[in-house]
Amino acid sequence: MSNTPVTAFTDIVDTVAHLVETVADDQWTAPTPCSEWNVQQLVDHLVTGQGVFIGVMAEQSTSEGSEQPDGTEPTPASLKAAFRESAGALVTAFAQPGALERTVQAPIGAVPGAVALHLQTIEHLVHGFDLAQATGRKALFDDTAVERETEFARGLVAQLPPAPDGPFAQSRTAPADAPTIDHLAALLGREITG
Repeated sequence: MSNTPVTAFTDIVDTVAHLVETVADDQWTAPTPCSEWNVQQLVDHLVTGQGVFIGVMAEQSTSEGSEQPDGTEPTPASLKAAFRESAGALVTAFAQPGALERTVQAPIGAVPGAVALHLQTIEHLVHGFDLAQATGRKALFDDTAVERETEFARGLVAQLPPAPDGPFAQSRTAPADAPTIDHLAALLGREITG
């Protein structure tokens, strides 16, 4: 069990990194529960988001895309390397002294660093769920961390415009005996079956 939000985030990112690193060659174009993206687009989205939040925590703007230096789209191999590298840099940014207490300019506006950490933790949990579903694996996240982020997400969803104008699909309900991560995924609009 993780002791702090940053160590919990570190564990979550490591779990997602393992999922990314073990995507089979024929799975990169597979659809995901996040209907906008296939596996490669989903991983690219996570890498881009990590870059944005590294900039947020460093109080500087960052590039919104993850194109290669020559302007081409990222390859699966480059995405695997980029995910691990940017994830490590993001963990380091959140772990800096005072990082969670100061106000930062996130894409949703000015928020405490602790809220920025929640946003990225939820992002990695839900897209880790998406990635695991798309590749036929399980995302083994710590239930205590997932429950903490589910409570935060409930408050966040209540403050945001509902679908289709809001950032999340319509909330759904997971079966009562479903894994904890399924309840968070359902809250953020994923269809939970079985």
